[in-house]
Amino acid sequence: MIRREDDGRETAYNRFIQLDELDLSTSTERALEISRFDRHPSLNGSTEDVCSGREAAQLMVDLTADEPVWVGAAPWMDATDVLHLMDRHGLVGAAPDVPWDFRLVCVISQLLGRSKAAPTAEVGEMAAAVGIDQSSYAIHDALADTYFVRDLYDALQR
Repeated sequence: MIRREDDGRETAYNRFIQLDELDLSTSTERALEISRFDRHPSLNGSTEDVCSGREAAQLMVDLTADEPVWVGAAPWMDATDVLHLMDRHGLVGAAPDVPWDFRLVCVISQLLGRSKAAPTAEVGEMAAAVGIDQSSYAIHDALADTYFVRDLYDALQR
């Protein structure tokens, strides 16, 4: 997550959930490869940026308490996962309402409109239409994807 304040200041947050809390029983080798799961710090003997699911959920509660706008590429997927994590750790009520602004902003949908590309067009092709070179980002790396989305959003606002 990158949190951008109204004055333009940004803070990046990168967290990995502890391995013992992850259920990888339905994960395929291909999915783990695409997500670059092998870069998890714990697999490489580090604890940097590793936290419990509860700590990650609490961080998201704290970072969304003022109902910020959530910008992403298919942000409903991330928002659903985060809400599930919050609920799992008892940080939202029985009938949870999202703590962020309910209007999720999808840069991919905006790119489709701007580029007039087919819905099945490659994201990199659409990004080029607004001057963003997708190949300069480590795609499928959560924080790099976040910077890519931020840069796409900014380009779309011009």
